[in-house]
Amino acid sequence: MKADDVQEDDHKLGHLVARMRDAAKQDTVAIKDVMAAIGGRGIIPFLLVPALLTMSPLSGIPGFSATSGVIIAIVSVYMLLNRDSISLPDWIERRSVSGQRLDKALAKIEPMVNWIDRHTRRRWHLLFNRPIIWVPQGLCLASGLVMPLLEFIPFTSSIVATGVFLLALSLLVRDGRLFIIALLPYAAVIAIAVSRLI
Repeated sequence: MKADDVQEDDHKLGHLVARMRDAAKQDTVAIKDVMAAIGGRGIIPFLLVPALLTMSPLSGIPGFSATSGVIIAIVSVYMLLNRDSISLPDWIERRSVSGQRLDKALAKIEPMVNWIDRHTRRRWHLLFNRPIIWVPQGLCLASGLVMPLLEFIPFTSSIVATGVFLLALSLLVRDGRLFIIALLPYAAVIAIAVSRLI
């Protein structure tokens, strides 16, 4: 395999899921184990993975969505500061889930992941330069901050996580068309909020 092919694989969502499934072979998987499995690919996977997992059946675990929201908020701050590495609080890194439960959740979303990999590619890359890139990073920060507040409202955290997932995925693969699509739900929410204030 060529070096360019390896680099391309690192920007495939399926590649990240495969690495997480390898980590899930343990009886118990801590967040630090997942971080170690997806490390070495920059900071964006640490934003994408908690959003992806919150879209899965794992969101039904009490406190899971709130923890994911905190991680998303922290990673978003690092991204806004243009940092290349990240450090999470120890209490977050120690949070764990059954390896079998994690593997089952990842197996359920794998068909969706494969479909996404087939339909995303690098395009409209100029959208990922500053200051435009601050828009998705800021939206991810706001989404992460609100997710712990939605913990007890069914499905809402998963909906917000979907928005973060689409934004993070567009940043990972540098897909400008996906970036625009990901902004549409946020634009609709803002438009509704403004219309009610007027």
